[in-house]
Amino acid sequence: MKELNNHIKTGNFARCYLLFGEESFLLDRWRKSLVSAILPEDARDMNMEIFAGKADVTRIMEAAETMPFLAEHRLIIVEDSGLFQSGRKDDSEAMASFVEDIPESTIIIFSEKDVDKRGRLYKRANTNGLALEAKTPKEADLADWAAKLCASFGTEMPRSVAAYLARTAPVDMALLYNEVAKLAAYKLGGEITTADIDAICTKSLEAKIFDLMRFIGNKDAKRAAAMYANLIAAKESPLMVLTMIARQFRYYLQCTYLAPKMSQKDIASKLSLHPFAVREFVEGGRNFSREAMVKALENCLETDYAIKTGQMADELAVEILIIKTCAE
Repeated sequence: MKELNNHIKTGNFARCYLLFGEESFLLDRWRKSLVSAILPEDARDMNMEIFAGKADVTRIMEAAETMPFLAEHRLIIVEDSGLFQSGRKDDSEAMASFVEDIPESTIIIFSEKDVDKRGRLYKRANTNGLALEAKTPKEADLADWAAKLCASFGTEMPRSVAAYLARTAPVDMALLYNEVAKLAAYKLGGEITTADIDAICTKSLEAKIFDLMRFIGNKDAKRAAAMYANLIAAKESPLMVLTMIARQFRYYLQCTYLAPKMSQKDIASKLSLHPFAVREFVEGGRNFSREAMVKALENCLETDYAIKTGQMADELAVEILIIKTCAE
């Protein structure tokens, strides 16, 4: 990322860029930043060409060999071509050879969701240009980003609140951006609190399961059943809810067992969890005895078996599990 920013800042561009990965928000940001830096807006109609999907490689190369018109560069954007995966071997080989000798006045930006790093085209693009993988940042980095983004909207979000948002919102930068924008508009310059997040933000399934588990831990069958009904109304899969409940009990058991022996930071490292999550699991686990957690995990397995063998309908089976766990 630092190298890309340096290219944009200095204007010393590579002949080609490969932007790839799971985080579409970053891919879009990187591409827009490059386009803005490479070509003035009034020069793009004549000097920028976009090829989307499985475009003809010959046409891409012909466009790349065209001289720019009243501009320093000609820009070619190739999106979701499939050239960096198996299935277009001949086209990939042809493009790999072309990437080694792109005209000096041309810059090619490849934007792909998936790439095979073993392929010749990937290796040539990485050697002769710059390859950047867009990964969803870790929770701590998302929190830092959310806090800075909030400040850019003219609103303050304390680091602890930003961590709560990153933990609560869906793990997707585009969705998190929208949540921060909503919060900034809601507060109109005031300081954002966790109560504001609870009031207006869309929660991830994991965050909703945390809420459900609190109701179960408090033996509040009515609210637990209502929360489950809301999840089903939101088209969440009963089997996914069951999986998440079992996961919660497993982490409750592990974290409460380790808590007297290790710091929460060390537990987070051992279990590959964020410290914020460890704190939630330790606190949630206090609502259950060790025997109750083991029994709940056994009940989850029995419910899973009953659903998968056709003994019970999935939606009803999970609801019975929730009510039964509240009662025990």
